[in-house]
Amino acid sequence: MSSGESRTIVIAMDGSEHADYAFHWYVKNGYREGDKVVIVFCAEYNSIASQPLTLMSVDKNLITNLIDGEEKKVRDLASKFESLVLKYKIEGKIVRVNGEPGPGIVKVAEEEKAAMIITGTRGLGKIRRKLLGSVSEYILHHSPVPVMVCRQKE
Repeated sequence: MSSGESRTIVIAMDGSEHADYAFHWYVKNGYREGDKVVIVFCAEYNSIASQPLTLMSVDKNLITNLIDGEEKKVRDLASKFESLVLKYKIEGKIVRVNGEPGPGIVKVAEEEKAAMIITGTRGLGKIRRKLLGSVSEYILHHSPVPVMVCRQKE
């Protein structure tokens, strides 16, 4: 691919400092004029999932308030991502996926015919990664395109 050809880069973002680092790494080290960036973030609704089932089945206002709170977080993240794209004058769009982040990010990369996926990592230890799973590890093993995992220096 010559430097003048357009390419699509998927950047996984979740609002964490690790994801921010990955975005800024791309801007500083990987951006080429003509790149189109697709920022992918996943709405996981963690506060809803952590509620006891008995409360959820009884108090419909609680459910509504939790969903509204999660939607506000999603809107705030989307606004932050839009600001980053505008700040750096990068052509791009934001795609929201629901469910598990790893499969969602890989699916968007396939649909967008991405040249690469860039993601941050929290640097979980081996035991925590086995118990909790790792989005970056999932992407590495399932991506149809090259993956850059950006890890912050300690």
